[in-house]
Amino acid sequence: MFTDSELGRIELNETQAQRAGVDYRVAKIPMAAVLRTRTLSEPHGFLKALVAADSDQLLGFTAMGTGADELLAVVQTVMLAGLPYTALRDSLLTHPTMAEGLNVLFTNAPVAPLSRQEKRT
Repeated sequence: MFTDSELGRIELNETQAQRAGVDYRVAKIPMAAVLRTRTLSEPHGFLKALVAADSDQLLGFTAMGTGADELLAVVQTVMLAGLPYTALRDSLLTHPTMAEGLNVLFTNAPVAPLSRQEKRT
């Protein structure tokens, strides 16, 4: 939605995931953690992502704040390509930009538990 502050969401939110019985992990940061928001004097809002509990698949993304529309497009592209959230976490994104906040967000994603196979090796 093009409101002030902007609101963008793609795929599942927590309520939808819970209703569907989907297990997930949550990564969430305040917009103030995105350095570009400080240069714009717009540190209000948050970034939040749902990641599958047993894999690195992105299930959903919500952004509230300045630049939410542009961040949504970046995450949507990664989701459409079937890439894991780690593709964004490990990318070198331009500083200072709103997209750089995705590095911060996904660095804060809880790690998936090891599978039985991984535990044995």
